[in-house]
Amino acid sequence: MLAGALLLSGCAEPPATADKPAPPPEVPAAPAVKSDASPAASPTASPAAPLRVNVFLEYSGGMKGFVPVGNAGRPATEFQRRVLSLLTETSVSGAAGTPRYFLVYKDTLLRPTTFDQMRDVVLGLRADAALGTELPDMLQGILNRPQAGSEVSVIVSDFIYGPAQKSKIPLIADYIRTAVDAVRQKKLAVAVLAERSAFYGTYFPAVKTPVPRRQLRGERVPYYAWVVGPPDQVSRYLAAVVKNPPAEQAYYGLTFRSIPAGAVLTGLPAGSPLLPGGGGSVMQATLNSATALDIEDVKSGVEFTVGLNLSQLPEAWRQPALLARQLRVSLAGAAPLLVPGSVQRLTAAEQAATPALAAYTHRLRLRLTSLPAGPSRLTLTLAAPETPAWAAAWSTDNDNQPGPVANTYRLTDVLRGLRGAFPDTLPPAFSVEFAVSNQD
Repeated sequence: MLAGALLLSGCAEPPATADKPAPPPEVPAAPAVKSDASPAASPTASPAAPLRVNVFLEYSGGMKGFVPVGNAGRPATEFQRRVLSLLTETSVSGAAGTPRYFLVYKDTLLRPTTFDQMRDVVLGLRADAALGTELPDMLQGILNRPQAGSEVSVIVSDFIYGPAQKSKIPLIADYIRTAVDAVRQKKLAVAVLAERSAFYGTYFPAVKTPVPRRQLRGERVPYYAWVVGPPDQVSRYLAAVVKNPPAEQAYYGLTFRSIPAGAVLTGLPAGSPLLPGGGGSVMQATLNSATALDIEDVKSGVEFTVGLNLSQLPEAWRQPALLARQLRVSLAGAAPLLVPGSVQRLTAAEQAATPALAAYTHRLRLRLTSLPAGPSRLTLTLAAPETPAWAAAWSTDNDNQPGPVANTYRLTDVLRGLRGAFPDTLPPAFSVEFAVSNQD
């Protein structure tokens, strides 16, 4: 679940000085429309060129507890299973082209390696780990590479940031914000994927009292992946490589140029609850290659169903509850309404029984009771969700005594710094439009 990810940490031991009425049958079915109202891409279009993917694995002493050498008495850790799966999917996926692999050391920072050598590291078969570099330095080292603006970078680390200079602690968000400024400059997207894994061996907390290190025997410790790259490339990588994403995810700057959408007004069985309802009527046509809606008697109220194909979106953004919270509908001079409870996934049975639905993954209902006098456009937008609540639950101000499940030192500060690299209002994930005319 990593695509240009940046998961870096100071998990290594620091220096000693550190502590979201039926229309007439002759009306054609709605075509898919792009978010810019241009026609949907043809299915015969040339496939996109393979992505350029770089996988970065922090290889420090503090990471070794995730990768013990397995034996009959101790199964592979979650980290080993999940990261090995990620490496394998990245290697064999045609979408990822020919990936490059790097181990992140303190001395040379980014050390080129091979798939086999990185796999050996994850299996615990190499012992030459190095001291870690502080998180801001790692982020700058990766994001400031000249090619970082056109590639997907996948970086895996525990993301512990305990500054050697304790005066930096109140300013962690600021240091992270400065370190990730290349994200703003290069207009990149970041996907944060969070997981926990059993940890065996020496654990180096950010808080050094009462002890600077502890021996863990299977306690579960967080690790992360930040997927960093151009928005379309990040979404392609996640869809092609990350087959089973974790529940805890966060996305910044992730936008989609084209979302197939259509007003589902034809091809539906008589009496279908998806047909237009209310006292008004809706007729669908095509205008300048976009879906156009001719509406009559709108004052009596009219409802109609919209189909969306959200297969490009991360799974976390395809949940009906999140969509219901984050979808915004607008029409100048009117007050359109997203009907409560109407956002639903389309089932395979619904898609198979009704060809008009086969092109979509989700449906929702819109209600209109007024329209402007002249031609207008109805816009449906998905506002990008902010940092989800799980991040606060995974953050701690003291990681010196991890229990059966550990949290990450000041994770909220780290993510606040990352969030600061984006506009105060995140760009919408997508926007689709319908031309609307008032026939009254």
